[in-house]
Amino acid sequence: MRKTTQSGSAPSYGTARTPSRKTLGPRTAQLAELLGKPFMPWQRYVMDVALELTDDGLPAYHTVVLVVPRQQGKTEILLPLMTHRATGWGKPQRILYTTQTAAKAREKWEDIHVKRLCESPLSPMFTTRLRLNSEAMIWQNGSMWSPGSATAKTGGTGDTLNLGVIDEAWSRPDGRTEIGMRPAMLTQPDRQLWLCSMVPGASRASGTDSMYLRQKMRTGRRIVEQNTTAGVAYFEWSAEAGLDPGDPATWWSCMPALGHTISETNVRADYDTMDLIDFCAEYLGWWPQDTLPTWQFVREVVWDALCDPHSQIASGVSLGIDIDPERRHAAMGVAGRRADGHWHVEVIEPGGQVTADVADLDWLRPRVLEFVDTHKPIAVVLDPKSPARSLLTPLTAAGVTVETPNGLEVAAACSRFYDATGQAGGGPDGADPVRVRHLGQRSLNMALATARKMTSPTNGTFVYSRTGSAANLAPLYAVTMAMHGYETNAQTDYDLLQSVY
Repeated sequence: MRKTTQSGSAPSYGTARTPSRKTLGPRTAQLAELLGKPFMPWQRYVMDVALELTDDGLPAYHTVVLVVPRQQGKTEILLPLMTHRATGWGKPQRILYTTQTAAKAREKWEDIHVKRLCESPLSPMFTTRLRLNSEAMIWQNGSMWSPGSATAKTGGTGDTLNLGVIDEAWSRPDGRTEIGMRPAMLTQPDRQLWLCSMVPGASRASGTDSMYLRQKMRTGRRIVEQNTTAGVAYFEWSAEAGLDPGDPATWWSCMPALGHTISETNVRADYDTMDLIDFCAEYLGWWPQDTLPTWQFVREVVWDALCDPHSQIASGVSLGIDIDPERRHAAMGVAGRRADGHWHVEVIEPGGQVTADVADLDWLRPRVLEFVDTHKPIAVVLDPKSPARSLLTPLTAAGVTVETPNGLEVAAACSRFYDATGQAGGGPDGADPVRVRHLGQRSLNMALATARKMTSPTNGTFVYSRTGSAANLAPLYAVTMAMHGYETNAQTDYDLLQSVY
């Protein structure tokens, strides 16, 4: 079952050790020391369980699934595992290592596996064959350790196989690689298949969802909950859903290498610079499609308190436009002052979903021109460094004057919006601060829920971090640009804006 510990060494889900069984874990731990990277507690635990033996001396688990965050030491557990198979099994073994592609497998095998072993006391025990598509470490006892392709066609078929390793299992769209390996292992009573991975971020996976890994994780969690002690061993480190991704306590709950080979300082640096969705996937084990951290920029209770369903602009309106990096969403937003002096922001076009027939957001330009013609905004604003820049030329050609704030002005606008929410406290307006009011529109609420700051290391300014396809920040950027346009162009002689729809 799920566990959380300050040390991080206990898994979120992990097959338990059966004390009555012998295990080859200590032997692999000795090899890890010989190779210069002694096991951390979590690695020793995985090996002690995964390499348990039945009474007849065979592996108790024919399949091992390991899911652990990035840079926790996955490579340093696989290298001693494969080395032990090659040297300490009592008979020649066939070992196949695969990862995302055949080229990647060869690269990792040669640059890490072969290199490390050649630099170790084990170097006299094997020779290396580097012929393309026939690479292998050939050991004196007859064992052979090779890199392989990630496809079923060359994934182990046709050869006897004792140990198969599928690394970076997130890159597999399906089980073809596993299907390619298993027939070659069928006649081997000592066979074992390892599937290892982290949960991929949206950027790394290019928006694809690895159903293969997700299915393995669902099955593995069920196996652990059923206290299964044979067949499949499952180990997963991930943070419990709903925890604060920026809290070190969350990191300690799911990063078993923290305090050993990784420091809080380095994790903090990555948290501050990575896309939040990617960080939460690869460091906390949260699937982007399932768990999106929310309300990190402005607290939900603060934003909800600013909702006024009857809010409206008294006079003068500014229009902001934005498009998200994937060009799947766009938004038009307005801003202006209410009769009581507070800000009013509103999304007037919640965005369009790109389809095969409308791949360039055809609706946006005519909608902007219609709004300009009808409401005569005092400013039309877009960030020239955003994807919305593609509208600059056609809007200008249509006679629309478009303001394009520079980077510092965009950052100042983001700060101004943040201050106007009251999240920072009293704000710059003293005892009677001016706040932002909104209508509770879902698109703007979702943008605020998923937004976070991306802070400049040089001057401390920030913009909203564009956190990938799972978060649509276009509505937030649109109203922020509209606020900037109003502040730089505000007048009092415009007609009352009755409605922006």
